[in-house]
Amino acid sequence: MTNRKSTSDAGTIEPHDPYKMRTLEQILALFDGGDFLAEVLSGHKQLQLDLLDHKAEHGTKGCQGTMTLQVSYALGKSGDVAMGATVTFKPPKKPPSSAAAYINDAGELTLYSPFMARMHQPVRDAAFDPETGEIRDAD
Repeated sequence: MTNRKSTSDAGTIEPHDPYKMRTLEQILALFDGGDFLAEVLSGHKQLQLDLLDHKAEHGTKGCQGTMTLQVSYALGKSGDVAMGATVTFKPPKKPPSSAAAYINDAGELTLYSPFMARMHQPVRDAAFDPETGEIRDAD
């Protein structure tokens, strides 16, 4: 036999309150007469554009940003709530500039590779021994 829920366990239906703040967007629209919400949305859009620009210039490495939204509440004695809100945006950081060079024997930076110096040495003579298949330096 199935267990029936008693009618006393059923949730009570709340009366409709037309002033109830139902969404975060409604709450953010309260600040500065809606200007704060416009600031949040425009800052969010700019952050997305900054991410796309960073990806186009530097690739996806380090392509991250943040949006921090902070809403503070202070309850008054008569039940009123004072609220404050701040939003901060942190666009992706540009990677550090990079370059490459070599250090020569004197301890100075140079663009000339030590491997190139080895490549520019004269070609040496070699002899092939058909019996053993060895390649040896010519004497």
